[in-house]
Amino acid sequence: MAPKTHPTGTGGGTGTGTGGGTGTGAGRSWIVVVFAGVAAGLQVWKLPPAVPFLRQDLSLTLVQAGTLLGIIQLAGMLGGLAISLLAELIGERRCLSGGLVLLFLGSAGGGFAWSAGSLLASRAVEGAGFILVVVTGPGLIRRSTPSGRLTTAMGFWGAYQGISTFAGLITGALVLQVVPWRVWWWAMAALVLVPLPWVLARVPHDDLAYVSRDDLAYAARDVPGRVPHDVPGRVPHDIPGRVPRDIPVGDPGDVPAARVPRENAGGGRGAASALARIGRTVRAPAPWVAGLVFACYTLPWMAVVGFLPTIYRDGGMAGSWPGVLSAVVGAANAIGSITTAALMKRGLPARALLVPAFVLMATTSLPAFAVDWHALPAGTTWQFLCVVAFSLTGGAIPATLLRMIGELTPAGGSAPATMGLIQQLFNTGSFVGPALAAWLATRTGGWHSTWWMTCACAVVGIALSLRLRSRVTAPVAATAAVAAPTPVEDRTTALTADGTTDCGAPQA
Repeated sequence: MAPKTHPTGTGGGTGTGTGGGTGTGAGRSWIVVVFAGVAAGLQVWKLPPAVPFLRQDLSLTLVQAGTLLGIIQLAGMLGGLAISLLAELIGERRCLSGGLVLLFLGSAGGGFAWSAGSLLASRAVEGAGFILVVVTGPGLIRRSTPSGRLTTAMGFWGAYQGISTFAGLITGALVLQVVPWRVWWWAMAALVLVPLPWVLARVPHDDLAYVSRDDLAYAARDVPGRVPHDVPGRVPHDIPGRVPRDIPVGDPGDVPAARVPRENAGGGRGAASALARIGRTVRAPAPWVAGLVFACYTLPWMAVVGFLPTIYRDGGMAGSWPGVLSAVVGAANAIGSITTAALMKRGLPARALLVPAFVLMATTSLPAFAVDWHALPAGTTWQFLCVVAFSLTGGAIPATLLRMIGELTPAGGSAPATMGLIQQLFNTGSFVGPALAAWLATRTGGWHSTWWMTCACAVVGIALSLRLRSRVTAPVAATAAVAAPTPVEDRTTALTADGTTDCGAPQA
């Protein structure tokens, strides 16, 4: 048994949460990660309210504007798995911090853009930073959040896009009435650096993990062959001998962090081990199915919400109202995601959330775009309510899928690779959606054909969702006896949190 000493920084279970996020402060570090996600998302949603000004200043076509909306997703389309390898080698916290820096550089450079091409290049840099943040964010939350708060934390992470949509659209609509779009770009560059000091101070280092009440560690990676199949809920592993086992446990689900050495960090051996984990993940079908489900959601949502200010202006709406109403639509998405987290904590299966969400997205987008609301009394109001319902119900999809990341990761696989693969497919939908909507509007002479795209994506999303098995896990008693797994060799081993769930949380 390891010597009876407390992990550095826990202070016997009453740590301050600084200096790497140990102690009770680590239990709140998920808030910092969500804040970083919102700051990254703002770089996406600063663009829609600026599209009219960009088209006038840089002579952009509608299709070029659609490409600008999606180009930030291009890095995610191409580099999600590469980012997961980087996260495996240098750690998720370092990747997230680097992503914030790249977002700053891209946004600051975009303020000096003189043409569509230079602005596209700056958006590509922002895209690289964006993918670093969004691929590593869920893993950091899973690794540093006590199990009793994990579903809530993942629900808020699923809402980061809706929150950033609301903040970006409503602020942009107001600010761009009084300042040039270049000043807006530079302001967003400064804003993205705000979470960085908090990330460095509050988010646990890449070799920290929570230790549960049953004396088992949960960290960022899996160890093949160490999962007892008769233990529902969490995926336990032996704690290496060097990890202290006498960490004080107070309130269940708020257990201090312990230091768990990383597996073969750095060097060729570490890269080979990481590539093997990523290979197992890529060969598994579940991450692919989940990623395609995610793409079926984000393609129509990004297209509709991204062009909503333009749609309203084309309909004759003036002033800041197009941006304000579009911001409300984004906020509805965040509300849907957070509400979904509360439903999952009550044990509602994933399929019971995904399929109805797609059905409602289709049934609300059909009247929103197929009907000529301008010819009806209060038509704009009714169309707006339909789009709000479309966004609200769609919020259930990211919250559900992100909460399932652990169970979607195969044994011996990589949670960052699962997220990276899903993010690649997610970003493919985000990239294609605005460009496809702009193409449809150009070919048909208006936005009334948008429902073709939203309904087709919903049908495919339903078919794929039915392939994701769902089950409700039983509670894991804190004092339950767990059959001891085969001892893990005492070496630089990183343990997994991928299967950690709340009592009654749904799994894939």
